[in-house]
Amino acid sequence: MDLFDDINEKFQELEDGKYIVRIESFRREKTGHNMKPIRWELKLMNESPLILPSKFSHIETDGGFQILMRELKNLGYSKPCSAREFEEILTSLKGSIVEVSVTTTNKDEGYREVRFLRKLY
Repeated sequence: MDLFDDINEKFQELEDGKYIVRIESFRREKTGHNMKPIRWELKLMNESPLILPSKFSHIETDGGFQILMRELKNLGYSKPCSAREFEEILTSLKGSIVEVSVTTTNKDEGYREVRFLRKLY
């Protein structure tokens, strides 16, 4: 075993493009900046050994909230009228099969963005 074999998967990233995933779950995680974005658990639906980047929805900022509202619209949902309705929509997405796009938005820092495009099932 080589010294860095345990992190080998970090070098096996998907190329930018569209992919089919299943939404496994979501949770709110507190970050080092005391923000609580949504961290989505997505499973790539093919047998590729490559790694899907993590998807975060930064709903505490106006821009991040609006991005997620557009993504929910892409998935066939109307804009929720309350936090409770919002949670119900997100909970109903568990197990859904959706198409996502993966885009490198900052090559220098390696920032990659995952966006929901459409719900397939």
